[in-house]
Amino acid sequence: MASPSPGSGFESVSTWRMRAVIALFIALAAVIVVRLVMIQVLDHEEHETYADRTWAIETKGPRGAILDRNGFPLATSIDAWEVHVDTRLWARSQFQPTDASQRLAELLRADESIVLSLAAQTAAQGGHDALIAYGLSGALGAQIHAEALHGVQVRKTSSRRYVEGSMASQVIGLVGRDEQGLAGLEYQLDELLGGESGLLVQEVDGLGNPIPFGPRAELPYQQGASIVLTIDRNLQWIAESTLQAAVDEWDARGGHIIMMDPRNGDILALASLPTYNPMTIDLDLPESIALLRSRAASDIYEPGSTMKIVTMAAALDSGIVSPGTTFIDTGAVVIEDRTIKNFDLSYHGEQTMTQVLQRSLNTGSVWVAQQLGARTFYEYLYRFGFGASTESGLPGEIGGVVTDSTDIRWSPSQLATNSFGQGIAVTPLQILQAYATVARGGVPVRPRLVSAIITDQGVQHFEPRIEDRAISRETAATLTWMMQAVVDGVLGHPAQVDGWPVAGKSGTSDVVEDGAYLEHESIATFAGFAPADDPRVVILVRIDRPQGELFGGIVAAPIFSDLVSVVLPYLGVPPTAYIADPSSWNTGPSGSIEEASSEQERQDALTASVDTDEQASPVTYIEDESNSAATQEDDE
Repeated sequence: MASPSPGSGFESVSTWRMRAVIALFIALAAVIVVRLVMIQVLDHEEHETYADRTWAIETKGPRGAILDRNGFPLATSIDAWEVHVDTRLWARSQFQPTDASQRLAELLRADESIVLSLAAQTAAQGGHDALIAYGLSGALGAQIHAEALHGVQVRKTSSRRYVEGSMASQVIGLVGRDEQGLAGLEYQLDELLGGESGLLVQEVDGLGNPIPFGPRAELPYQQGASIVLTIDRNLQWIAESTLQAAVDEWDARGGHIIMMDPRNGDILALASLPTYNPMTIDLDLPESIALLRSRAASDIYEPGSTMKIVTMAAALDSGIVSPGTTFIDTGAVVIEDRTIKNFDLSYHGEQTMTQVLQRSLNTGSVWVAQQLGARTFYEYLYRFGFGASTESGLPGEIGGVVTDSTDIRWSPSQLATNSFGQGIAVTPLQILQAYATVARGGVPVRPRLVSAIITDQGVQHFEPRIEDRAISRETAATLTWMMQAVVDGVLGHPAQVDGWPVAGKSGTSDVVEDGAYLEHESIATFAGFAPADDPRVVILVRIDRPQGELFGGIVAAPIFSDLVSVVLPYLGVPPTAYIADPSSWNTGPSGSIEEASSEQERQDALTASVDTDEQASPVTYIEDESNSAATQEDDE
């Protein structure tokens, strides 16, 4: 048989089949193109609506609670409802938003324009899930859900509640409408408290409601952890009510009362004024924002004579002085071009180191610092924690300002003024930590506000954070004796408490505003601990700009006394037969201007403050004790 030749029938059949396949592909492509045009152009809205019926929703579990040390809830979350609108459904040409928006506004008791505005804002930002209202009660949420309004969906969520209102608000903080922390520990521990979000993907109808038995996939959320604070609710109430009464009495600008257990660093109470109620604060007001900061950790001030305890601790620990070491007080010290005087412009001749603290002599503190030298002085300041954050856990905490001799801006006059608490900036928590260091035998412990975290996996407890020893145990014991001499060794000292020995020191610091010291304005402070022989609580009382009086020994010391008499019994420390006996401290005159509790007592103390054996001019009482550093650097 002859083989096929070119142009035969076999070649014609093959070519025909190839052309037929090509034609089929072209026809199929034409059908696909037509179908795509129908889907994407002619029937676009219908298919978009169908696609919209598959929603992916972020889910959140309840936010963790914040509890006091005894398990009492201070902040908790309750079931609530949110109202959302799908802006794409409201944008359909066949639907008029007012059909649902008007009724939704009626149910929410809001203007319809607000509802439409919120939806429009979300759409303008490229979103389609507009949050219209949150924190709704279950009854109202159920009613809106039952109305089945077009494009409106009601979702279960939670709402934050602060059980005690404004109590400890600058510690606890608050959350925003999205349940995210904005201030305090709510902000600092937001990730822990908030947990982890989940995801729910489901098919919904045109109203945004889930279709029964429709496709559904869910990634479960992880509930937030609960936080156990060291704060004691009852002591917090005592601190806050006491502080409010003191601010009212002295017509002051504000203040702080902080209580700490020196054994472990637990902050038992932290009260600050001015403050806010997280349930009612209006964050749209600029003045409200300033109230949110944790002022005890973020606001710095010159500590005044409370710093003299640290200066004396350094000198005792270095072996340079003992309680009976003497110096000659002439009433003034000239450093470079500055003259530093005692706060009361007095002079006392030969004085012991104990009397330096009792009389709160600026000249004595300067003398001690000069014996120490700059390098050693600042080394001890750092040992006590100044210049660094206490790491309490409060947001925005700062370390204060210490300019030491290695800084090019430093001068010898700064060593002098720093020794009695001027030219150095600290936070209230730093002063509290320093006094706690003395109370616990010379070993610092960091203040702490969180003692445990509770999760589904169990309870995680936190141990106290103990730092390297700052001063020896012997130094701490000696200094405690001297601090007790400041209080119990002075006749009628306002900080004395019948039944318990007290160790402490007052301070009066100048107020700086716009870079200048203000006249006739002060920050009055008293810090101390009790019982002095077995400290159970360290308390700092600070009253900001009291009117009619300047001194911490007059304004803050009585508050300290009142607190100790209530707090120690609450802590299970019963009173004893102890009564302060100034005669047991053979340290010189029992009077002290700083420690006087009235105008007449101050004048009497001035008269008694000059030893009859001294060869000195009579002391003249100065009516204007403004502490203006611009003229004499005369801090208490």
